[in-house]
Amino acid sequence: MEVSLYIHIPFCDSKCGYCAFNSKTDKNHLKIKYMSYLSDRLQKILDENKYKLTSVYIGGGTPSVIESKFYEKLFSVFMPYVICDSEINIEANPNSCSKEWLVDMKNYGVNRLSLGVQSFFAKKLLFLERSHRENSIFEAIDSACNAGLENISIDLIYGTPLCDSKLLEQEFNIAKNLPINHLSAYSLSIDSGSRFFKENRQEINGEFCGYDSMSHFVCELLVDCGFKQYEVSNYSRGYMSRHNLSYWRGMDYLGVGAGAVSCIKKMRYYDECDIESFINGKKSRVEILSSEDIFLESLFLGFRSCVGVREEILDSYKLGLLLSENKVFIKDNKVFAMDYFLGDELALFLSA
Repeated sequence: MEVSLYIHIPFCDSKCGYCAFNSKTDKNHLKIKYMSYLSDRLQKILDENKYKLTSVYIGGGTPSVIESKFYEKLFSVFMPYVICDSEINIEANPNSCSKEWLVDMKNYGVNRLSLGVQSFFAKKLLFLERSHRENSIFEAIDSACNAGLENISIDLIYGTPLCDSKLLEQEFNIAKNLPINHLSAYSLSIDSGSRFFKENRQEINGEFCGYDSMSHFVCELLVDCGFKQYEVSNYSRGYMSRHNLSYWRGMDYLGVGAGAVSCIKKMRYYDECDIESFINGKKSRVEILSSEDIFLESLFLGFRSCVGVREEILDSYKLGLLLSENKVFIKDNKVFAMDYFLGDELALFLSA
């Protein structure tokens, strides 16, 4: 059985104010034990199920805060199950991925790097509570290229109080001149569980520069810079994330690590979030997905991306209304949103 694999590394050197992910800054003493248990757990799962891995994504947290030598066992576990020419991605922050770390990742089998840049400007990095300097971004990208990593993606955040049209134009013009083939642009989200949420900080939304939203302005900037939008927050310059596409297409995926999620044969498994409890072998929580759950997910994921939704599963009357209003179009028996930013609204309308 073919699945994609997600591996969660829940450690960070510092916690950004907007972050609501399962990551800890005060559990560094558990790093070695965690990596060892993670490898053993994954070995058992793969041996028992004989999965074929179509892609691997190591995320966090901050995977680059773990010394490269502690990844050797982990890679030796899953690499024999990886299908030839699969995407193997790892996340990193500019201040913690050294030249040596990147070379080791390449030697282990990594062929794609996702770098958490978020901004090229000091004031914005300070607002976001990022721990890296502007210069470390370019140093990290140079080191990645020198290590032989050809597929490099960067993350940028917009929607901060500092994000006027001039700053955003500067941000994306800098990105345009980097040796990257992918960019993820995320609107700042103040999610529950983040410190910003607890402090009642607000997102910056609404009208912007005559556009429907700041997101639409960002999209046009990126298109002008040579990046093609293929999902609400993801832009390709010759490379689309295979791992993310597998999620959006509704394919089965295996998640391993504290807080990781799996979805296999209409069953969703939630690994324990607490690092100590995870290491001690606490069982995953299981959710059985209904036909309605699967239908709704296919709508939300399909309309926000280039994956689209199968025409046959949609209400023909409602679909006709959307076609008449030029909200969607049909190609090869699939329905696609004209505007990915309206994907959620389309899904809600068609599921009501």
